[in-house]
Amino acid sequence: MQRRIFTTLIVLLTVLFVMPSCGKYDDGPAFSIIPKKNRVANTWKIDKVFINDVDRTSIYAEYIKTYKLELTTSGSLTETYTISTGSVSETGTWAFENSDENLAFTISGLKNSYKILRLKSSEMWLEDTEAGQKYVTHYASY
Repeated sequence: MQRRIFTTLIVLLTVLFVMPSCGKYDDGPAFSIIPKKNRVANTWKIDKVFINDVDRTSIYAEYIKTYKLELTTSGSLTETYTISTGSVSETGTWAFENSDENLAFTISGLKNSYKILRLKSSEMWLEDTEAGQKYVTHYASY
């Protein structure tokens, strides 16, 4: 009898702790045992770029030759990319905002906030709106 009560209690506690973390982001995942901070901390490359829901990856690839975004669990970031005029490397910080629904990058004192659409260990989708244009960037881990 005690074993059954203990098992029931464990199941209830698991549901209570897991349910609030389910479905945080529009495109998932529905559940992850890996904390958000650890899923963000990664070395990322840009996989796809959408502007107003139209795939513009090929246009982006013509302008940006290489791209790497390194995010650490301590909140630091390094962004490195190559364009036709040369390579650029910038450092800054990142943090969650708006109850962990947004990700803010601060580089050279300028802060940009992105809505998190998807956050997995190997995928991160961020949305930004500038001058009436909606940008969605799909990142993949290196």
